[in-house]
Amino acid sequence: MKVDQSVINQILDVLDHHGTDIHLLGGYFNNVYEITSEVPIVVKIFNREFNTEQEILSEIEWTQFLHENGVNVSIPIIINGESYINNLTNDLFFVAYEKVKGTHIDINGEDWNEQLFKQWGKGMGTMHSLSKKYKGKYKRPEWNEHKIYQMSMDSFNSRIKEKWEQCLKNIKSMGKSEEFYGIIHGDLNHHNFIYDKGEITYIDFGDSEFNWFAYDIAIAIYHASQTIKDRARRDQFASIFFDSFIEGYSIGNSVNEILKHVDFFVDFRHLYSFVYHHQFSQKDQLNKQQLKYLEEMEQTIINEKTYLGISLV
Repeated sequence: MKVDQSVINQILDVLDHHGTDIHLLGGYFNNVYEITSEVPIVVKIFNREFNTEQEILSEIEWTQFLHENGVNVSIPIIINGESYINNLTNDLFFVAYEKVKGTHIDINGEDWNEQLFKQWGKGMGTMHSLSKKYKGKYKRPEWNEHKIYQMSMDSFNSRIKEKWEQCLKNIKSMGKSEEFYGIIHGDLNHHNFIYDKGEITYIDFGDSEFNWFAYDIAIAIYHASQTIKDRARRDQFASIFFDSFIEGYSIGNSVNEILKHVDFFVDFRHLYSFVYHHQFSQKDQLNKQQLKYLEEMEQTIINEKTYLGISLV
Protein backbone atom coordinates (compact mmCIF):
# COMPACT_ATOMS: atom_id res chain seq x y z
CA MET A 1 0.00 0.00 0.00
CA LYS A 2 1.40 3.37 -1.01
CA VAL A 3 0.43 6.09 1.47
CA ASP A 4 0.65 9.74 0.43
CA GLN A 5 2.27 12.28 2.73
CA SER A 6 -1.05 14.12 2.90
CA VAL A 7 -2.59 11.03 4.51
CA ILE A 8 0.31 10.80 6.99
CA ASN A 9 -0.22 14.46 7.89
CA GLN A 10 -3.92 13.82 8.37
CA ILE A 11 -3.17 10.97 10.81
CA LEU A 12 -0.90 13.28 12.82
CA ASP A 13 -3.67 15.89 12.86
CA VAL A 14 -6.28 13.42 14.13
CA LEU A 15 -3.91 12.23 16.87
CA ASP A 16 -2.78 15.78 17.65
CA HIS A 17 0.87 14.85 17.13
CA HIS A 18 1.95 17.68 14.83
CA GLY A 19 5.65 17.72 14.05
CA THR A 20 6.14 14.26 15.54
CA ASP A 21 8.29 11.64 13.82
CA ILE A 22 6.29 8.93 12.06
CA HIS A 23 7.95 6.05 10.25
CA LEU A 24 6.97 2.84 8.48
CA LEU A 25 7.15 -0.29 10.66
CA GLY A 26 6.08 -2.72 7.95
CA GLY A 27 3.17 -5.10 7.66
CA TYR A 28 2.66 -7.38 4.65
CA PHE A 29 1.12 -4.49 2.73
CA ASN A 30 3.33 -1.75 4.26
CA ASN A 31 0.39 -0.33 6.18
CA VAL A 32 1.78 -0.19 9.74
CA TYR A 33 3.42 2.97 11.09
CA GLU A 34 4.90 4.06 14.41
CA ILE A 35 4.60 7.54 15.86
CA THR A 36 7.50 8.38 18.15
CA SER A 37 6.24 10.26 21.19
CA GLU A 38 6.28 10.09 24.98
CA VAL A 39 3.81 7.23 24.62
CA PRO A 40 4.64 5.62 21.24
CA ILE A 41 1.64 4.83 19.04
CA VAL A 42 1.30 2.18 16.35
CA VAL A 43 -1.05 3.03 13.49
CA LYS A 44 -2.59 0.53 11.08
CA ILE A 45 -4.01 1.94 7.86
CA PHE A 46 -6.77 0.03 6.07
CA ASN A 47 -8.27 0.27 2.60
CA ARG A 48 -12.03 -0.32 2.42
CA GLU A 49 -11.51 -2.19 -0.84
CA PHE A 50 -9.89 -4.98 1.19
CA ASN A 51 -11.14 -4.48 4.78
CA THR A 52 -14.57 -3.31 5.88
CA GLU A 53 -15.04 -1.38 9.11
CA GLN A 54 -17.15 -4.26 10.44
CA GLU A 55 -14.28 -6.71 9.86
CA ILE A 56 -11.91 -4.51 11.84
CA LEU A 57 -14.46 -3.97 14.61
CA SER A 58 -14.92 -7.74 14.89
CA GLU A 59 -11.14 -8.12 15.31
CA ILE A 60 -11.12 -5.40 17.97
CA GLU A 61 -14.08 -6.95 19.80
CA TRP A 62 -12.34 -10.34 19.90
CA THR A 63 -9.05 -8.92 21.22
CA GLN A 64 -10.90 -6.93 23.88
CA PHE A 65 -12.60 -10.14 25.02
CA LEU A 66 -9.21 -11.84 25.29
CA HIS A 67 -7.82 -8.86 27.23
CA GLU A 68 -10.77 -8.88 29.63
CA ASN A 69 -10.10 -12.57 30.27
CA GLY A 70 -6.45 -12.18 31.18
CA VAL A 71 -4.64 -12.67 27.86
CA ASN A 72 -1.88 -10.15 27.14
CA VAL A 73 -2.86 -8.60 23.81
CA SER A 74 -2.43 -5.30 22.04
CA ILE A 75 -5.68 -3.31 22.23
CA PRO A 76 -6.63 -0.16 20.32
CA ILE A 77 -7.16 3.41 21.45
CA ILE A 78 -10.42 5.36 21.17
CA ILE A 79 -9.54 8.75 19.70
CA ASN A 80 -11.32 11.83 21.07
CA GLY A 81 -13.74 9.58 22.96
CA GLU A 82 -15.52 8.68 19.75
CA SER A 83 -14.52 5.54 17.86
CA TYR A 84 -11.75 3.04 17.18
CA ILE A 85 -12.27 3.69 13.46
CA ASN A 86 -10.70 6.93 12.23
CA ASN A 87 -11.65 8.00 8.72
CA LEU A 88 -9.03 9.47 6.40
CA THR A 89 -10.43 9.41 2.85
CA ASN A 90 -13.32 7.68 1.11
CA ASP A 91 -11.06 4.62 0.79
CA LEU A 92 -8.80 4.76 3.84
CA PHE A 93 -9.23 4.63 7.61
CA PHE A 94 -6.91 3.81 10.50
CA VAL A 95 -6.83 2.28 13.97
CA ALA A 96 -4.31 3.42 16.61
CA TYR A 97 -2.69 1.25 19.28
CA GLU A 98 -0.49 2.15 22.21
CA LYS A 99 2.81 0.47 21.38
CA VAL A 100 3.42 -2.68 23.41
CA LYS A 101 6.45 -2.55 25.69
CA GLY A 102 9.21 -4.97 24.72
CA THR A 103 10.78 -6.34 21.55
CA HIS A 104 10.36 -9.14 19.06
CA ILE A 105 12.08 -12.29 20.26
CA ASP A 106 15.66 -12.82 19.09
CA ILE A 107 15.80 -16.33 17.61
CA ASN A 108 19.55 -16.36 18.28
CA GLY A 109 19.22 -15.15 21.86
CA GLU A 110 19.07 -17.05 25.13
CA ASP A 111 15.34 -16.41 25.57
CA TRP A 112 14.54 -18.47 22.44
CA ASN A 113 14.19 -21.69 24.42
CA GLU A 114 11.85 -24.43 25.55
CA GLN A 115 10.39 -22.31 28.35
CA LEU A 116 9.38 -19.66 25.80
CA PHE A 117 7.84 -22.30 23.53
CA LYS A 118 5.82 -23.63 26.47
CA GLN A 119 4.65 -20.12 27.39
CA TRP A 120 3.75 -19.40 23.76
CA GLY A 121 1.73 -22.63 23.60
CA LYS A 122 -0.08 -21.85 26.85
CA GLY A 123 -1.16 -18.49 25.42
CA MET A 124 -2.54 -20.10 22.29
CA GLY A 125 -4.32 -22.81 24.27
CA THR A 126 -5.94 -20.19 26.49
CA MET A 127 -7.18 -18.26 23.43
CA HIS A 128 -8.67 -21.41 21.92
CA SER A 129 -10.39 -22.27 25.19
CA LEU A 130 -11.83 -18.75 25.46
CA SER A 131 -13.16 -18.92 21.89
CA LYS A 132 -15.63 -21.58 23.08
CA LYS A 133 -17.23 -18.98 25.38
CA TYR A 134 -17.14 -16.02 23.01
CA LYS A 135 -20.41 -14.49 21.79
CA GLY A 136 -19.40 -11.35 19.93
CA LYS A 137 -21.62 -8.83 18.20
CA TYR A 138 -19.41 -8.91 15.11
CA LYS A 139 -18.64 -12.45 13.95
CA ARG A 140 -15.13 -13.38 12.84
CA PRO A 141 -15.03 -14.92 9.33
CA GLU A 142 -15.05 -18.62 8.58
CA TRP A 143 -11.76 -19.97 7.19
CA ASN A 144 -13.10 -20.51 3.66
CA GLU A 145 -14.32 -16.92 3.33
CA HIS A 146 -10.74 -15.81 2.71
CA LYS A 147 -10.33 -14.64 -0.88
CA ILE A 148 -7.43 -17.04 -1.45
CA TYR A 149 -9.99 -19.86 -1.67
CA GLN A 150 -12.00 -18.06 -4.34
CA MET A 151 -9.06 -17.48 -6.70
CA SER A 152 -8.22 -19.52 -9.78
CA MET A 153 -5.29 -21.93 -9.48
CA ASP A 154 -4.81 -22.20 -13.25
CA SER A 155 -1.54 -20.23 -13.21
CA PHE A 156 0.12 -22.76 -10.89
CA ASN A 157 2.10 -25.88 -11.68
CA SER A 158 -0.34 -28.77 -12.12
CA ARG A 159 1.17 -30.63 -9.15
CA ILE A 160 0.67 -27.58 -6.90
CA LYS A 161 -2.92 -27.25 -8.09
CA GLU A 162 -3.55 -30.96 -7.49
CA LYS A 163 -2.14 -30.83 -3.94
CA TRP A 164 -4.13 -27.68 -3.17
CA GLU A 165 -7.40 -29.21 -4.29
CA GLN A 166 -6.73 -32.43 -2.38
CA CYS A 167 -5.90 -30.50 0.80
CA LEU A 168 -9.12 -28.50 0.57
CA LYS A 169 -11.07 -31.70 0.05
CA ASN A 170 -9.49 -33.17 3.20
CA ILE A 171 -10.16 -30.02 5.22
CA LYS A 172 -13.81 -29.83 4.19
CA SER A 173 -14.29 -33.41 5.41
CA MET A 174 -13.16 -32.54 8.96
CA GLY A 175 -15.72 -32.14 11.73
CA LYS A 176 -16.38 -28.81 13.43
CA SER A 177 -16.94 -29.64 17.08
CA GLU A 178 -16.19 -26.70 19.40
CA GLU A 179 -13.62 -28.96 21.06
CA PHE A 180 -11.30 -28.57 18.08
CA TYR A 181 -12.81 -25.80 15.93
CA GLY A 182 -13.20 -22.14 16.86
CA ILE A 183 -11.49 -18.76 16.59
CA ILE A 184 -7.76 -19.03 15.93
CA HIS A 185 -5.14 -16.28 15.74
CA GLY A 186 -4.28 -17.40 12.22
CA ASP A 187 -0.67 -16.18 12.17
CA LEU A 188 0.81 -16.67 15.63
CA ASN A 189 4.42 -16.95 14.54
CA HIS A 190 7.34 -15.46 16.49
CA HIS A 191 6.93 -12.11 14.70
CA ASN A 192 3.45 -11.66 16.15
CA PHE A 193 4.22 -11.43 19.81
CA ILE A 194 6.29 -8.99 21.85
CA TYR A 195 8.57 -10.26 24.62
CA ASP A 196 9.48 -8.28 27.72
CA LYS A 197 11.11 -9.61 30.88
CA GLY A 198 9.52 -13.04 30.63
CA GLU A 199 6.09 -11.79 29.52
CA ILE A 200 4.52 -12.33 26.08
CA THR A 201 2.03 -9.91 24.53
CA TYR A 202 0.23 -11.16 21.42
CA ILE A 203 -0.33 -8.79 18.51
CA ASP A 204 -1.84 -8.60 15.01
CA PHE A 205 -5.13 -10.49 15.07
CA GLY A 206 -6.04 -9.48 11.53
CA ASP A 207 -5.99 -13.10 10.34
CA SER A 208 -8.09 -14.43 13.22
CA GLU A 209 -10.94 -16.57 11.93
CA PHE A 210 -12.97 -19.70 12.62
CA ASN A 211 -10.69 -22.60 11.79
CA TRP A 212 -9.31 -25.80 13.27
CA PHE A 213 -7.20 -25.32 16.39
CA ALA A 214 -4.70 -27.79 14.92
CA TYR A 215 -4.01 -25.32 12.11
CA ASP A 216 -3.07 -22.57 14.58
CA ILE A 217 -0.67 -24.97 16.31
CA ALA A 218 0.77 -26.01 12.94
CA ILE A 219 1.36 -22.37 11.97
CA ALA A 220 3.51 -21.84 15.07
CA ILE A 221 5.44 -25.07 14.40
CA TYR A 222 5.96 -24.30 10.71
CA HIS A 223 7.25 -20.75 11.13
CA ALA A 224 9.43 -21.60 14.14
CA SER A 225 10.95 -24.48 12.16
CA GLN A 226 11.70 -22.15 9.26
CA THR A 227 14.33 -20.46 11.42
CA ILE A 228 16.49 -23.57 10.92
CA LYS A 229 17.82 -23.94 7.38
CA ASP A 230 19.51 -27.35 7.68
CA ARG A 231 16.91 -30.08 7.12
CA ALA A 232 18.18 -32.56 9.73
CA ARG A 233 18.57 -29.87 12.41
CA ARG A 234 15.19 -28.40 11.48
CA ASP A 235 13.40 -31.70 12.01
CA GLN A 236 15.12 -32.15 15.37
CA PHE A 237 14.19 -28.62 16.40
CA ALA A 238 10.56 -29.13 15.30
CA SER A 239 10.27 -32.14 17.59
CA ILE A 240 11.67 -30.23 20.58
CA PHE A 241 9.50 -27.21 19.82
CA PHE A 242 6.37 -29.34 19.45
CA ASP A 243 6.85 -31.12 22.78
CA SER A 244 7.38 -27.87 24.70
CA PHE A 245 4.63 -25.98 22.87
CA ILE A 246 2.04 -28.71 23.44
CA GLU A 247 3.03 -29.01 27.10
CA GLY A 248 2.10 -25.36 27.46
CA TYR A 249 -0.94 -25.58 25.19
CA SER A 250 -2.45 -28.38 27.27
CA ILE A 251 -2.45 -26.07 30.31
CA GLY A 252 -4.74 -23.67 28.43
CA ASN A 253 -6.85 -26.12 26.43
CA SER A 254 -7.50 -29.84 26.04
CA VAL A 255 -5.54 -31.44 23.18
CA ASN A 256 -7.50 -34.71 22.97
CA GLU A 257 -8.97 -34.44 19.46
CA ILE A 258 -6.72 -31.69 18.15
CA LEU A 259 -3.33 -33.28 17.65
CA LYS A 260 -4.28 -35.84 14.99
CA HIS A 261 -4.45 -33.13 12.31
CA VAL A 262 -1.27 -31.22 13.22
CA ASP A 263 1.08 -32.99 10.77
CA PHE A 264 -1.37 -32.47 7.91
CA PHE A 265 -1.73 -28.78 8.73
CA VAL A 266 2.05 -28.22 8.91
CA ASP A 267 2.27 -29.40 5.30
CA PHE A 268 -0.79 -27.37 4.36
CA ARG A 269 0.75 -24.24 5.88
CA HIS A 270 3.80 -24.69 3.64
CA LEU A 271 1.55 -24.99 0.59
CA TYR A 272 -0.71 -22.14 1.74
CA SER A 273 2.27 -19.82 2.27
CA PHE A 274 3.52 -20.45 -1.26
CA VAL A 275 0.08 -19.91 -2.79
CA TYR A 276 -0.45 -16.76 -0.70
CA HIS A 277 2.87 -15.18 -1.70
CA HIS A 278 2.33 -16.18 -5.32
CA GLN A 279 -1.14 -14.60 -5.39
CA PHE A 280 -0.65 -11.46 -3.31
CA SER A 281 2.99 -10.35 -3.43
CA GLN A 282 4.06 -7.76 -5.97
CA LYS A 283 6.63 -9.72 -7.95
CA ASP A 284 8.29 -6.63 -9.40
CA GLN A 285 9.14 -5.47 -5.87
CA LEU A 286 10.72 -8.75 -4.73
CA ASN A 287 14.51 -9.03 -4.67
CA LYS A 288 16.48 -11.96 -6.09
CA GLN A 289 16.68 -13.70 -2.72
CA GLN A 290 12.91 -13.52 -2.23
CA LEU A 291 12.23 -14.80 -5.74
CA LYS A 292 14.68 -17.65 -5.19
CA TYR A 293 12.93 -18.49 -1.92
CA LEU A 294 9.58 -18.79 -3.73
CA GLU A 295 11.16 -21.04 -6.36
CA GLU A 296 12.61 -23.27 -3.64
CA MET A 297 9.22 -23.44 -1.89
CA GLU A 298 7.59 -24.53 -5.12
CA GLN A 299 10.15 -27.28 -5.68
CA THR A 300 9.81 -28.69 -2.16
CA ILE A 301 6.03 -28.83 -2.53
CA ILE A 302 6.29 -30.58 -5.90
CA ASN A 303 9.09 -32.99 -5.05
CA GLU A 304 8.85 -33.74 -1.32
CA LYS A 305 6.09 -35.65 0.41
CA THR A 306 6.16 -33.58 3.61
CA TYR A 307 7.70 -30.30 4.77
CA LEU A 308 9.22 -31.93 7.84
CA GLY A 309 11.03 -35.22 7.49
CA ILE A 310 9.30 -36.55 10.61
CA SER A 311 5.81 -37.03 12.02
CA LEU A 312 5.23 -35.03 15.17
CA VAL A 313 2.15 -36.94 16.30
